[in-house]
Amino acid sequence: MPVGGHMTNESGLVGEPTPDFVPEENPDVPKLRLLDGFRAVVDQQTLSIPLSARRVVAYVALRGRSSRAEVAGTLWPEVSDSKAQACLRTALWRLRQLSEHPLVTGDETLRLDESLDVDVSTLVTAIRRVINDGECGADQGLLPTLATMGELLPGWYDDWVLLGRERLRQLQLHALELTAQALTCDGRYAEAIEAAMAAVRLEPLRESATRVLIEVHLAEDNVVEAIRRLEFFRKSLATELGVEPTAELVDLVRSRQTVAHARRDVPDMLRRNRHLA
Repeated sequence: MPVGGHMTNESGLVGEPTPDFVPEENPDVPKLRLLDGFRAVVDQQTLSIPLSARRVVAYVALRGRSSRAEVAGTLWPEVSDSKAQACLRTALWRLRQLSEHPLVTGDETLRLDESLDVDVSTLVTAIRRVINDGECGADQGLLPTLATMGELLPGWYDDWVLLGRERLRQLQLHALELTAQALTCDGRYAEAIEAAMAAVRLEPLRESATRVLIEVHLAEDNVVEAIRRLEFFRKSLATELGVEPTAELVDLVRSRQTVAHARRDVPDMLRRNRHLA
């Protein structure tokens, strides 16, 4: 359903009808999907790739151009170098048997084929654009995907996957915070709260995420909501880590609380003055 000229997705988040990060898909373009699980599609058919070959494709996708020695040593660390190289050759041979279109190319240095449409690469490019645009210029159309994006290779626990997953999570958090700030600059407070809350849900103990959420509440003069969020964050920090919020965050709320009290006291002062007169 349209909402104020925008569209809502299935999660109810408001976003642009055609965000920059979702290009019109060409069915003839081979695709590699790493979010919410591994999937490779060539000629509109999902390839049934053996686990060893899948690991090679995923490693090169996340690490970029990599030498054969690095790939073999990382994916088969428990065997000798010669055996690891043999395992790598077998995995690459199996990949070539699955399709005429290569997924991984190169001789001594392996890389993904340039024609592959990789979801993680597309998303990271869009996120970096948000980060480079800054607080008030961020592309707000990325919000629906940022708030609901899937996990990178769920069920994979290799160190290189965990590293890639954490890298993507940090980029996601920064982009959500900047998107919330950009939406606040535009006075779109409901959407700003959606973005900030998504960051808080992703990392409840991250002070910068809570700060952005509090700033949205303060921007729309919801001082009570800001106080509640600060107290909730204070209790969470005390329970989980035994620490307090920074003085800067506390002062941010306290200063607005003081202003709100002063505004509330003005009518009482005027009434008293009129009574004395």
